[in-house]
Amino acid sequence: MNSKVILVLAAIAISVGLYGVTQSQPTAPVVQTQQPKKEEKKFKVWTLKRDLKRGEALQRRDLVIEYLTESQAAQQGIDSDIKLDWSKRLIVVEALNQGEWVTKEVLTSPGESDYLSTVAKPGYAPFNITVPGDDVVGGTIAVGDLVDISVISTMDQNLSADNTVSDIEHLTMTPLIAQVPVLYMISKQRLVSTLTDQKTTDVTLVLQVTNRQLAKLSVAKRIAEITVHKSIGEQFVDELHANSSDVIRFADERQTTKTQSIKEYRFN
Repeated sequence: MNSKVILVLAAIAISVGLYGVTQSQPTAPVVQTQQPKKEEKKFKVWTLKRDLKRGEALQRRDLVIEYLTESQAAQQGIDSDIKLDWSKRLIVVEALNQGEWVTKEVLTSPGESDYLSTVAKPGYAPFNITVPGDDVVGGTIAVGDLVDISVISTMDQNLSADNTVSDIEHLTMTPLIAQVPVLYMISKQRLVSTLTDQKTTDVTLVLQVTNRQLAKLSVAKRIAEITVHKSIGEQFVDELHANSSDVIRFADERQTTKTQSIKEYRFN
């Protein structure tokens, strides 16, 4: 009897011990796998760093690049990156304030329908003048440059209609107008000879001029040959002057040597 009681008590003690051991073991932590956050799409915009006036040229240095989230862009009606074509001359068609975004809708470029009306200043008129490509001296004139215009003329010959000069004794070159902005340029080839298919290039310049300058140019086109030069400064305009006697000595001039025909110039 006593042995049975002892066995029962021992079994109870062992059960209690085993239960205590199992309850004292720490529970393994449950590791929750976090799903990576999906990054919201962003769009590039160009923001102005300064105010711009209508007709002013836009430069990269005037802008800072910013990025809008898709939700921010949607509130402004933007659904893609704003792209600007920096290969063209970009002109703003309306006044813009610092902090505004620049889009293609507020810009114009040479060749577009609203370009000339945007860049022309009030009180000035556009004037078209077509000259041979070779007469655009230097070949470095571009839209936005300032040019000086000179005329080559004689007293007894209309050089606007003649390709050769017969009255060389009275041939002169004089400055006509200076520091004129070039609003637009168009280059076009034309056929010179049908036998050789030889071509030449004519350049049409759209200039911004006053009414007085327009009148001078209109007369010059009728009576003289017009040359266009990229301006190097208004102070140098008077140097664009020469006549035949600066190059050729004529019979009625006093000569130290009859065979001398070209003057010697020394630049100090």
